[in-house]
Amino acid sequence: MEGSAGDGERAASRELLSVGCGAGLHEKLLINSKQGRRKDTTLPIVKIPRSSILDRVQHFLPQMAQANEELAKEMTAKPASHFDIETVEDTLDSFIEMNVAVIELNESDTSSDEESSSEDSSQSDSDVCITDEVMQNNIRLPKQNGKGGKIEILESEKD
Repeated sequence: MEGSAGDGERAASRELLSVGCGAGLHEKLLINSKQGRRKDTTLPIVKIPRSSILDRVQHFLPQMAQANEELAKEMTAKPASHFDIETVEDTLDSFIEMNVAVIELNESDTSSDEESSSEDSSQSDSDVCITDEVMQNNIRLPKQNGKGGKIEILESEKD
């Protein structure tokens, strides 16, 4: 009887240890299992065709290297003022002028914020020490996210 009670405990322990795994774990660990045969039914691996962009880049890179070499040779032969792109002399060659502006789209305030931000751009908020009297033009309020306040006019009843 003691042997049967011990066998019952062992069977219960094995059941508890194999909960959720079952025979599937044993099949996963085998090299020649049924899952190995499933791999034969998967989609075949095919070679991806060569990209036209890759061909264009490989054609362009040697041209870029050659242009860099020519520029390096010209830089040794000609003065630095010849390569200054900031100054445009009266030449017959055409040139491209680009004017770029960076605008923050989230901000709806106009010139008052721009003036204060340009004055304080060299100092961070923690470094600013106000010694003058606080006035309406030099006070800094935190920016409000979202829409502006809604103003409602309530009419009082006069009896």
